[in-house]
Amino acid sequence: MNQPVHHHSLPAHVSRRTFLGAASAAAASAATVQAATRPAAGLFSGAGWLRVGVIGCGGRGTGAAVQAAAAAADVMITALGDLFADQLAESAGLLERAVGPQFDCPAERQFSGSDAWRRVLASDVDLVILAAPPATRPAHLAAAVRAGKHVYCEKPAAIDGRGLTTVLAACAEARGRGLSLGSGLYLRHDLETRGIVGRIHDGAIGDLRHVAVHASIGLPWQRPGQPGWSHREWRMRNWIAAPELSGGSFVEHHIHAVDKALWTMGDACPLVALPCAIVEPAGSLGMNGTSVVYRFADGRTIAASLDRRAGNASRIDEFARGSHGTTALRPRAAAGRPSPHAAAMRALVAAVLAGERRDDMPSLCRSTQAAIMGRMAAEAGRPVGWPDVLGPLA
Repeated sequence: MNQPVHHHSLPAHVSRRTFLGAASAAAASAATVQAATRPAAGLFSGAGWLRVGVIGCGGRGTGAAVQAAAAAADVMITALGDLFADQLAESAGLLERAVGPQFDCPAERQFSGSDAWRRVLASDVDLVILAAPPATRPAHLAAAVRAGKHVYCEKPAAIDGRGLTTVLAACAEARGRGLSLGSGLYLRHDLETRGIVGRIHDGAIGDLRHVAVHASIGLPWQRPGQPGWSHREWRMRNWIAAPELSGGSFVEHHIHAVDKALWTMGDACPLVALPCAIVEPAGSLGMNGTSVVYRFADGRTIAASLDRRAGNASRIDEFARGSHGTTALRPRAAAGRPSPHAAAMRALVAAVLAGERRDDMPSLCRSTQAAIMGRMAAEAGRPVGWPDVLGPLA
């Protein structure tokens, strides 16, 4: 259901050894305060534990499960589901070593195959992590909400307008049922990024007029084919390189940058996305890949572009321009910065344990819609309006 559990897909780009060591330490620390912090019996339908299931046991799903266990001593990983049995087993082994006593997932609650996700939802979990390929996310989210589960939903929320319509309906149902929904837009939990955006909102560069988020990166990972694999299995195991499963790189990868730009703009919705070959003056990146300009009702703009190809040297250029100057949107790299992925999970787990509703889905749905809108404009070579994503053009 997801990418293989390689070290480069684990949180914060750490090695597997570092990942396991840090995760084990976090789990051990959590266990020492378990008795003092366990919620009152009856808070959940189990024995006072927040039981977490994982749908999609690749690097992100496995990493999110470790972060859930580290978020509170009362979290227990109790169900895993993945399309592929070997990936499921690898994830289970990693989790057992990483979170120790917070991993209570015997073989009978480790599910593989095309119905694995349904079996996870039927296994009495309280919260489910959705980290399978993005094309599956709308169906998984809708089913999770129907089953009364709190959800951590990875990005993007969908890969097309039809899927996003399903997601929006599920979010409305979740609100009515009081369910908490977290998202994988981790930059919203990064302290440095929050500081930059907050200063812009406070007028540090005057009236905001333009935001640019450009990136040049190499190709995504690929898992080498194995004897006996069909072409379909290869595509499913390498879904991040399959647009019909991932939504394409602009939607699956660049959504973080698009979300940062929308956030900087005050979470407004653009009127239209316009395709273009070069979206910034000479001296900026000048993408040859997906390049669009989003225009807003008040005349402000966002330029967003992603060039992803073999041999690209990684380069990211993000800035905001206002009436009184320009500022970089990307924080400087610094050792020891808290993991925003972990912070996103902590916020969700804390809300669920406290009986408070959390909803991160408006920003995820908004940014998913904008990313799809940009991809549609680039592919069609014509302007695409905000409603077009959910309307006849979708």
